Amino acid sequence: MPSTFLIKHKSGGKFIHPKGGDRNPGNDTKLLLYQDIHDRMYFQFDVVEGHWGYIRHVSSGKIVHPDGGQLFPGNDTNLVLHSDRHAGALFALNNVDDYIIHKGGRFVHPDGGSPNPGNDTYVVLHEDKHDAMKFQFVSPDDINNEVLIYGKTSVNGHWRIINTIINPIAEHTHTRSYTVGKSKTESRSSTFAFKWEISGNILANTAFGSLTASMSASTEYMIKKASSNTWSEEKIVTNQIKVVPGKSVVTWQYVFDVAQCDHKAIFHSNILADTDDVSHKPEDLAGVEYD
Repeated sequence: MPSTFLIKHKSGGKFIHPKGGDRNPGNDTKLLLYQDIHDRMYFQFDVVEGHWGYIRHVSSGKIVHPDGGQLFPGNDTNLVLHSDRHAGALFALNNVDDYIIHKGGRFVHPDGGSPNPGNDTYVVLHEDKHDAMKFQFVSPDDINNEVLIYGKTSVNGHWRIINTIINPIAEHTHTRSYTVGKSKTESRSSTFAFKWEISGNILANTAFGSLTASMSASTEYMIKKASSNTWSEEKIVTNQIKVVPGKSVVTWQYVFDVAQCDHKAIFHSNILADTDDVSHKPEDLAGVEYD
């Protein structure tokens, strides 16, 4: 079941309400900012396709639309509630920049763009980006607690073979080459981004903490063990190992699969482990960190 939230104007502290505050406002009721909190201004987000979905007014079941329902409404188009559901009513909730994005490309703003708009200020769409058009999705029980609109990030860790040396006939030094970081070829995203997708700036212990991500205890342990290079742009790393006659060496790398909605990323860690056969997978908490 989707989480219930309030839509809080970040700089001004007021909340989006249907005009009049009715429990079941009629179609085309305008949305505005007001300081009060009550159950007639609760919302939920119904994901429809990828990160796009409907912002639903809980008590009435109506959803947020640009006035007129156009897919590409102009600047200063008011936002209203309406019972229809179509592509012109799709929004995405960007928790990186705290923007609410309409499918047509414009953003939710307080009318006039003030950082501290007064009560009864209408909510509109506009193409501009600035600090006064940021919104947060907060809990009705604690307005300082942000709600995970898209649910928890799914994080799974596993071992993957990256190099094999089977029954070598002579002692030698072998150079192995592998990638560390966010895979360019195995990841899937868009211009819309979740916080965990911002390569180079990610703090894995925060972005993938137990409150924001769904994962096993062993995966959480390996996240803490991995270096910061794991979460950065992909790069090639080489190191050398000593090979002795008759002793096979199978090198495994610990890999993190991360997904949310239709976004997916593969992060290759700096954690490696060697076994003597391709059927002998390392234990979950094994491995050595290589810089």
